[in-house]
Amino acid sequence: MTASLLPVVLLGTLLASAWDDSPAIESRYTGALTKANQPADANAVKRFSLYAAISRQPDRGRRIAYFLSERGGGGWAWPERYGAISVDAQFKPVSGGALRLLFEYEGNPIVVPLPLPVAGFAAMLQAGAKWTEGKEVWEVVKRSRVQNRDCWQVQVSNNFGRKRTLWIDATDPIVVALEERVFVGQGDEHVLTMQLESLQPLDEQQLNRDTAALPALLKLQADLERGENAFRPELSETQLRLVESALPQLKTQTDDTPLGALVSAIGKDLKAQSQRTDDLARLAEKLIGKQAPSFALNLTDKTNIAEETFKGKITVLHFWEYQNEPLVEPYGQVGYLDFLSGKRKKLGVQVYGVAVDDRLGDEQSRASAIKSIQRLKQFMNLGYGIAVDDGKLLAKFGDPRKFGAKLPLWVVIGPEGTIAHYHTGFYKIDPNEGLQQLDDLVVKLIREQNDKK
Repeated sequence: MTASLLPVVLLGTLLASAWDDSPAIESRYTGALTKANQPADANAVKRFSLYAAISRQPDRGRRIAYFLSERGGGGWAWPERYGAISVDAQFKPVSGGALRLLFEYEGNPIVVPLPLPVAGFAAMLQAGAKWTEGKEVWEVVKRSRVQNRDCWQVQVSNNFGRKRTLWIDATDPIVVALEERVFVGQGDEHVLTMQLESLQPLDEQQLNRDTAALPALLKLQADLERGENAFRPELSETQLRLVESALPQLKTQTDDTPLGALVSAIGKDLKAQSQRTDDLARLAEKLIGKQAPSFALNLTDKTNIAEETFKGKITVLHFWEYQNEPLVEPYGQVGYLDFLSGKRKKLGVQVYGVAVDDRLGDEQSRASAIKSIQRLKQFMNLGYGIAVDDGKLLAKFGDPRKFGAKLPLWVVIGPEGTIAHYHTGFYKIDPNEGLQQLDDLVVKLIREQNDKK
């Protein structure tokens, strides 16, 4: 054995022993998503890093506690950037979701899966091995040296050719590197790369210290009740209160630990979103009870709704970027709004969507914007009219985007022409009740109007 090879051999022996005997292993990865045929270092579309603590479980499986950081090209909000995934003794996932990047491509959120740090096919790793998983063919191609580790090179192919190449440590079932072809949009090819930066054993004390906050973080994540594909970062007032209550304990538990960066990001986001919420509350307080500004509506079918139409009527305005791409929330809530419209229309309530789009103010892009709105209307089979707005009408009612918020904005105008309700963001939805908060308010206004007759 030569002197130059001695450190590598000793390191491999140490890691093998650590994997077999230590309570946990800490792994750290870096990666990038780049356009095909461009160097990752020079033209990365986005970069990311992954921390994972892989701990032994009583059932001989492992728990992978992870924290993902993304930079550039979009990314998950902090509640979706961490979690715990359980794998069985063969390292197959059994619970806890999956590792994923969120990549924004031409305004569309694209979910890009990442491999787990441990290979769920480790038992198959031998020279010449070949097997299928669904429509993919997996093949152990050769042994190669990557990141100073002896690895099995595994190639994954489908009907379109090579899709993914993985390098798995030949001693431990650890993913050392990944290269994958990722097609987004209309077939725009990108390359996803990921490489192991460090791997070290954790003793019981280190594991307990580094993951002390994990139960509280997972509880907070569950209490927030965000959907699986919650692309938007905004939290409701109730959610912000949950975060505020949990934060002091999280800060104490993550001081000088890998999860400290996550908790620091949570604290900064809480401060920013709380300020935004306060600003929106002041805006709503300023408008509710006041006379609505004078306005008329121009619908996508070229119908003009004059100002006189709203007099003596209860009117619901739903400001949103009505468009068929990207098809993201709150398009699901739009279906409930259509149900509300159909149910209350016979009682004199009129509902209008207002499609807010800067392109509507440009004659060259106006037609394509209207076509996108109409496609969404047809896709959702919406019965209420949708008006077009280049932003000027929204500005009359107070544009919440000036305070860092995103549409939708819901405005309810009473029969006397005063603003009775002003709400930015989503409503909490019960599938059996729909937009209950909004409907309750509309029903209240209907009753008050009837009492005055």
